[in-house]
Amino acid sequence: MTFTFTRIRALFHRISNNRITHNVIALYGIQIATYVVPLSVVPYLARVLGPYNWGLVALAQALGFYVSMVVDFGFQLSGARKVARLQESREDIEGTIAGIMGAKILLAAGCIGTMLVVQLYIPSFRQNSLILWAGVLSGVGQGFSMLWLYQGLERMKRSSTVDILAKIAGAVGVFVFVHKAADGWKVLGLQCLFTCAGAFVLLWMAYRDFSFRFPSGRNISEALKESASMFLFRSAVSLYTTANALILGAVATPLAVGFYSGAERIARGVINLTSPVSQSIFPRVSNLVLKDSRKAITLVRLSLMIMTVFGLVVGTALFVGAPFIVRILLGKGYESAVPVLRILSLLVPSVALGNVLGVQWMLPLGMDRQFNKIIIAAGVINVGLALWWASRWQHVGMAWAVSVAEMIVTILFFVVLIRSGLNPLSDREELVLRMKPRVNGENWVEI
Repeated sequence: MTFTFTRIRALFHRISNNRITHNVIALYGIQIATYVVPLSVVPYLARVLGPYNWGLVALAQALGFYVSMVVDFGFQLSGARKVARLQESREDIEGTIAGIMGAKILLAAGCIGTMLVVQLYIPSFRQNSLILWAGVLSGVGQGFSMLWLYQGLERMKRSSTVDILAKIAGAVGVFVFVHKAADGWKVLGLQCLFTCAGAFVLLWMAYRDFSFRFPSGRNISEALKESASMFLFRSAVSLYTTANALILGAVATPLAVGFYSGAERIARGVINLTSPVSQSIFPRVSNLVLKDSRKAITLVRLSLMIMTVFGLVVGTALFVGAPFIVRILLGKGYESAVPVLRILSLLVPSVALGNVLGVQWMLPLGMDRQFNKIIIAAGVINVGLALWWASRWQHVGMAWAVSVAEMIVTILFFVVLIRSGLNPLSDREELVLRMKPRVNGENWVEI
């Protein structure tokens, strides 16, 4: 009995002092601040703004997301992966920072210039310029986040604290300053203010830890080239996530956008509870596939088991509890969001499995090309289904479109990995042989 207790205590001590554990905890803090904290203001905003103005805020936030996606350009993944492989080379990390930051400055300037032109020719942008520009500038600030650097270094404690405080401050500001339907622009303004403040603090921390290097044209071009596939991935993913609100706004009314966005935020908030695990395992697996293939396989198999159980249990709970959840979080007038939330509950197991197979396994193996083909195909399917179904069944049709697209992604991940002989559940020794590097560079797996 004493021996068993000693072993359990030793195991607990080892887990609690593991770097992955620390990073998971830090990233869960970020995830809570990113999704749960804003979700906590949803009941208040849904009631104060009403479905119509809530729909306008959702459209502006979708626009801001696209700006942040362009400015980030996939560096959240490619930068973290590169830094994870360069952890022992300070000079190379400083060069990586210089290239990525130089690229982000150029991309941000391009986004702002594009939005100035858009404002001249799109009436809806001119009519709601205040709220839409707040969304744009918030996206710029989010795009400059340095979380990718600390994720790659597997040192998330300080950076996560800054990010969490900024998001909590933004949520508190909503309760203080937003009191009527016309205050929708303040929601975006507060988000913009604190997002940019958090990005500035993280940038200051990065240049305190590493020496500043002025980016050269070569640094910038290399950074953009290395991250092009990750940008393509994020762009394709956005076709069946953030783009849905914009598509729905084009073919339906802001009221339908309000019903869909309310349910989607609840579903995505639940889904993104798995993201900290994925973000912590991604750099570790990226490192292990080069140093210890067997440990990489073990880690991915464990993650696959945990995510499968999580997806099935939480997805079922979301489906069954949809009426109660909508009533509590959104309130009266949002009854039409119940069927949307039930349909979106199918996303939970699909996304949980897809993240393990795609982000945690295919990307560390350098299977960027296959990964992106799947994401792009699913994105195109989603857009086609969204334009077809949303125009007929509005928010309900949109929910079915995104759910079908996510299920296609997960199924295709499995098919490609099996056909490539890289199924993480296949024979370990045979899998190790197939993982051995054959060429230099990022994409070293032969398919």
